[in-house]
Amino acid sequence: MRRHLYIDGIEVAVDTEFIGGVQTTSGLYIGAGQSLEANTFFSGLIDDVRIYNVALSAEQIAAMAQ
Repeated sequence: MRRHLYIDGIEVAVDTEFIGGVQTTSGLYIGAGQSLEANTFFSGLIDDVRIYNVALSAEQIAAMAQ
């Protein structure tokens, strides 16, 4: 499994190595590191976050950005 980051329907980053499955019992932190220390916070705006239980194709992601 590799994580892909899309901004406005365009892929801007992807993991360079296989990360394996995503399984955790801890919380989900969007815009901050798990430690919640000041230097782990994202500097900017996050306005539309979606989490799906299936992988979407690049075409599906681009269509949602329209």
